[in-house]
Amino acid sequence: FKELIGQDIMAETITNSIKLTRLPNAWMLSGIRGVGKTTTARLIAQAINCKKNFIRGEKCNSEEHCSCREISEFKNLDVIEIDGAQHTGVDSIKELIASCLYAPTTTKYKVIIADEFQMLSKSSFAALLKTLEEPPPHLKFIFCTTELKKIPVTIISRCQRFDLHRVPIRDLLANLKKILKIENGKISDGALKLIAKAAEGSVRDSLSLLDRALVGQHIAEKEIDESFVRKMLGIANRSKILELINYILQGDQKKSIESVRQMIDEGIEATNLKNDILELIYFILQKKNLGDFESDLTISESELEMIDLISKNVSTSTLILFWQFTLKAIDEEKLLTNPLLGLEMLVIRLLHLKAMPSF
Repeated sequence: FKELIGQDIMAETITNSIKLTRLPNAWMLSGIRGVGKTTTARLIAQAINCKKNFIRGEKCNSEEHCSCREISEFKNLDVIEIDGAQHTGVDSIKELIASCLYAPTTTKYKVIIADEFQMLSKSSFAALLKTLEEPPPHLKFIFCTTELKKIPVTIISRCQRFDLHRVPIRDLLANLKKILKIENGKISDGALKLIAKAAEGSVRDSLSLLDRALVGQHIAEKEIDESFVRKMLGIANRSKILELINYILQGDQKKSIESVRQMIDEGIEATNLKNDILELIYFILQKKNLGDFESDLTISESELEMIDLISKNVSTSTLILFWQFTLKAIDEEKLLTNPLLGLEMLVIRLLHLKAMPSF
């Protein structure tokens, strides 16, 4: 369980329950994509079936039959993984339950790991209820879901529930640096911070983005910097967005439109730019009202100074209006064939906000 990143409390709770042999009939693991739900499910299956002390990291000898090794290599017949999207029907669930009533062949427990559990039909959930409440002593269930709200309360109440949180940027960054050292890659710290932030708390997404950057490094044969990662992800430089906000607040329409067009020409996605504007409006608002705020690792000192400067020259009501107008522009995107038009019209709307009467 030490392999899990950013899920210390959950890992400790599960570890203690296994040590005390106080195992529930079923575990429910929920969280966004790529935070370790399926990995945790496999680790639980290994831990409860290990002949050695799995928690302490004891390993079987090469001559011994090792259930843990079989489970990690997907070769164990008693640990069944199913995809909820492919087994939505009630007949599939009934067949699965019927087959699991027989005792396990090589392990202590027969374990069913159901990924994308929320995709099951209502009839499938109903078929599981009785078995979940009074399962055979050798049968354990582990359910993984990204949308807990779609699962009936009657199912959730019969499981021991764990919510896997988004992994903090610091933990993602430390993991990326560790992998980068193993891969002998050359990526700057600033570029790694951007990758960690773009992953939005998902370990899998951060590894996927790192892989893309490493491929780019092998082609370019030089260190990957922030500008390369920004182009790769289609995100703008925060300093340029802060300059844009400053031009808008000064009422300079020409420079504002030129700044937007320049960022779009550099390959920045219109949606990403609007979301970045929202984020910076939030930071400026926090700075103005709280005097200080807990910024993420990707904000530089020069950007913090610019946020401080802007916050002194704008009212809270104006920032709130900016927020509402930007949200409205994001909603209107689906009505437009050319996103650039919506972005430029957003800038023009924000420019003329100060001329509007206040009520």
